[in-house]
Amino acid sequence: MGTTAPAADGTPTAASSTPLRRHLSLGSYWFGTYFVITPVYTVLLQVQVTETVAQGGQATAIGVATFLGGIFAMVLPPVVGAWSDRLTTRWGRRRPIMVAGTLGIVAALLVMFGAHTYPAVLIGFVLTVATLNIAGAAYVAVIPDVVRGSETGRASGVLGFFVQLGSVISLLVTLLFASAGHIRLTYLVLILVLVLTLLPTLWAAAGEGAGPAPEHTRRTLREFLGPLWTGDFGWAFFTRFLNVSGLYATLPFLLLAFRDLLGVPNPAQFTSLFEAIVTLTAVPFAIICGWLSDGRGRKRFIYAAAAIQTLVLLIFLAGNVIPLLLVLGLGVVYGVGFGAFSAVDWALGLDTLPDRDRPAKDLGLYHVADSLPRVLLPFVMGFVVDAVNRLSSNAGYRVTFVVAAALYAGSGILVRRIRSVR
Repeated sequence: MGTTAPAADGTPTAASSTPLRRHLSLGSYWFGTYFVITPVYTVLLQVQVTETVAQGGQATAIGVATFLGGIFAMVLPPVVGAWSDRLTTRWGRRRPIMVAGTLGIVAALLVMFGAHTYPAVLIGFVLTVATLNIAGAAYVAVIPDVVRGSETGRASGVLGFFVQLGSVISLLVTLLFASAGHIRLTYLVLILVLVLTLLPTLWAAAGEGAGPAPEHTRRTLREFLGPLWTGDFGWAFFTRFLNVSGLYATLPFLLLAFRDLLGVPNPAQFTSLFEAIVTLTAVPFAIICGWLSDGRGRKRFIYAAAAIQTLVLLIFLAGNVIPLLLVLGLGVVYGVGFGAFSAVDWALGLDTLPDRDRPAKDLGLYHVADSLPRVLLPFVMGFVVDAVNRLSSNAGYRVTFVVAAALYAGSGILVRRIRSVR
């Protein structure tokens, strides 16, 4: 690839291409953030809840934690993103926020590391989610700042690759410490990796915000949220919302379902292994499908992902009659769908942006399609799981699988409404 020749605003010109090393460096912090997000959301929170809350209320406790954290995940990205669009500093408009957010994440992870009561776990988790979204709100806008529009599929593929790679390696680290009986040491590794992966991205983001500061105009709330119900960006938002909702209808309770519904003797270890298999499978599909989507269109990958994810969740309804080896095999199948979706997830949002010159606010809104399900689904499904389980043993877990399957199927149907993207 040739050397990038930036325009006056720091964005590569149409005649240039972004070198692979810059794509990889830009995606580095995505690796770090998902190295943190995945084990904290899917294993560590659940383990600490099972240590501090009685069994009959554990799903509810997980739902409350993800609900409170999710409020910040929903509100902060568009607000911080809009602020970063207007920010002017000698270091750019995104990078100072990324650094400040990262320092906050480190402090929050240390709170979780030392937490031995549910209130302490709750505070640490909520702070972790809030600071992750402060840093992430600025970070997601770096890509449209420095990568030209015709390469958004490649950039999205690299981001999807790092999402899956960060997830799988962090789960393997969690599995290693869980097997050794020292799972809390995972937090110290998370901190180290997060800081180290920030550095290449700060280098690669040079030139972001180099142009004149966008004009500061006051917007009504209706104007601020307008892209959600005007044009293809809104359909892309709701497609993402449904698919991510399918994930969070089940993911926070997967460890509990493996323990109770499948009778797994060491659920923390098995859940880490299952999720590692899912993400390891998704890694190559994420980057390959992202590159292919630049020439072959985005929608077909959403269709495939929705069909695969729906099928796997329906098979899980069989519960403990499924051999554990087959459960791990289903993790491979699900990983194919997960990789296909993550490959074009951000590309779909970038392709339908209403204003590419001021992307952070609208990408913050797009992020709400990821964060709002983290608020609603675990909170609602946590109460549902505990309530239905009291009526019929383990039936609550089956309800989550049915709800998730319906949401996945809905995402495959809704993406057809996007007209400007193949």
